[in-house]
Parts: sequence; C-alpha cells; structure tokens
Amino acid sequence: MQMEAFNNDCDCNYIKDTLVKIDKLQKEVATLGTVSCISCDASLFSSANNTIPVTLFSKCGTTFIGYTDLVGTTTGFFRVESIRCGRYVTLRMLTSDSSDPENPTLVATTRTIILDIDEIAGIQCYEPIIVELCNSSIGTQTPN
Repeated sequence: MQMEAFNNDCDCNYIKDTLVKIDKLQKEVATLGTVSCISCDASLFSSANNTIPVTLFSKCGTTFIGYTDLVGTTTGFFRVESIRCGRYVTLRMLTSDSSDPENPTLVATTRTIILDIDEIAGIQCYEPIIVELCNSSIGTQTPN
C-alpha cells in the first residue's frame, strides 16, 4: 500500500484565506442578502447575520487589542471590514453592549484598526451575529 507524501512546504496562508473568505461573505450578505455557510469551521451564516466576530492572536500568543476610546478602553473583538493589498486587514472594533448584563451583545464602534496579516498567528471565530453596519453611524448626521 502506497502512502501519500505529506507536504510541509505549504505555500498558503490559511489565516489570510479565512479572513478573505469572511470579508467576502459578509459583503455578500450586506449587498445581496445571500445565504452562505462559513466558519473558522462550520457556523451557520445567513442573511439574518452580517458579522462573524473574530479575535486575533500574535506570533507571541497575545491577543490583538484595539483602543475604542481615548481613556484606554480596549477590545479584542473585531469585524473584518476589508483586505487591502492582499496583506493588510482593516478591522472594525466591537464592544460589549452592557445595557443587558445577563445577555451581552457586541456592537460596532466607529473605530478601526489595520493589521499586517503576516503578523497574525491565530484566529478565533465566534458565532455569526447581526451588527448594525457602521456606514450609517459614521456618516454625517443631518438634523431633522
């Protein structure tokens, strides 16, 4: 019985591929309302959900965090906003809505962070959720 050779010289970046796939599917849901499946393994992703929250880890094993305000509040939860130049990921920071402490939800902030994908060593994906898309909260508000 012939054994298949195991190739350790994989020329792929699975984390980058996962981030690109998340970005693509989130945009499809936002623009087309299509129903798709995605995971960091197999979470249901439907038009009812437009965000797959992620936590990212550095090569040192630490969690990437972003500052959500000037007083030092941080978060480790993000929404993929875009992939640029095939190497940089723009992430929307998500924070916990503390209005219902028994049933916390993540909400989008107006802040983003850009990371070099090559510096990301791990990704944790969470169950898809609905997040109010940020373009409505970032744009100039006109008074009624």
